[in-house]
Amino acid sequence: MGLQKVLYPWLVVGVLMESPSRLGLAQMAVLLPNLIFLLPGGVASDRRHRGTWLSFLYLLYLLPLGIILASVMTGDLTFSLLLLFGVAFGTISAFVQPARESLLGYAAPEIMHQTVAKVMMTQFIAQGVGFWIAGQLDIVSLPQLLGFQILIFIISSVLIKRSHPAPLMIEKPATETKTVKHSWQELREGLQIFRDDKGLLHLLMIVFATGFLAFGVYLVGMPLIARELYNGGAGFYATLQIVFSVGIVSANFGVMKRSKMFNRPGRLMVISFLMRGSLVGIVATVPSMWVLILVVYVWGFFSGLSMTLGRTILHNQVPHLVRSRAASVYQLCLFGGAPLGAWVCGIAVESLGLSAAFMAVAASSFTVALLTALFSPLWHVRGDTAKA
Repeated sequence: MGLQKVLYPWLVVGVLMESPSRLGLAQMAVLLPNLIFLLPGGVASDRRHRGTWLSFLYLLYLLPLGIILASVMTGDLTFSLLLLFGVAFGTISAFVQPARESLLGYAAPEIMHQTVAKVMMTQFIAQGVGFWIAGQLDIVSLPQLLGFQILIFIISSVLIKRSHPAPLMIEKPATETKTVKHSWQELREGLQIFRDDKGLLHLLMIVFATGFLAFGVYLVGMPLIARELYNGGAGFYATLQIVFSVGIVSANFGVMKRSKMFNRPGRLMVISFLMRGSLVGIVATVPSMWVLILVVYVWGFFSGLSMTLGRTILHNQVPHLVRSRAASVYQLCLFGGAPLGAWVCGIAVESLGLSAAFMAVAASSFTVALLTALFSPLWHVRGDTAKA
């Protein structure tokens, strides 16, 4: 995924030299399938053995990656093909995310925050390695990087199946034969959890705002910062991604060392949201490169803290039997806001300029954080409650 996050946007702006609005459109193509398939993905995951299901899904990534690899090798890469690739990759990811996320539900509630932090650290250390490898684009050829990415997905498929094997003898679950009506009923059960718990409902709202503002500007703004404000190439863009990941890992290392969950995790989520908006405002002033590196690190730190807090709140307050569906709703809000935010950010950059667009995001983030602190029950959510 680290390779993907660098190579895909750089193919748009660094290889095809497309405009900011087209970059936003390309990022939207990857994230938009989540709006359609995340909720069905949660239902599908709750019905299946996670290890076998995830192993199969990881192998499906080979199809869109193989097509892109072939087009690069033949010189037939086009923006339309990249959009199709984005839709295919995003569709598979929509089924992967709730299944992978639900595996966290096997951890004990009292150490859930540590488990989430360990998973986040592992994930973003690995992504950082992927960012570094993708940054060698001037040395290693693009087909070699894509081929390496395909190899990693094959290895991942094998490892997830070995680490979470299916029982030797298993009867076909009754849920396998459920009708479409039953599927909609299961989907409603997942949504009802958030309807009945105002704290969880407002968690979804701040997560959606994070996807629209913070994640949207990150997806479009980061490659444009590297190319337009600092005249950097793929290597500099990858460096920013690595620094961001180091910030995420640092935050989760701190959380992992805590014996207990924070008393007010919802309050910390709102504060981290405010801080990220403020950092976007600093980037808008076009600081020196070393200040930018520091800002991106702190941006990653608060992003990592927010992701861990949100997932811990979710897993501790949602029953295990519906965790895949609850996780799919949570991911839907995050990745539902992100494609819209990426598209709007791309248009705003073309219309207002990069710095002005970033200032608008910073002002919007401040407004959302202030309203949440004043009126939302999320501000009072405690970290010492858990549901079996």
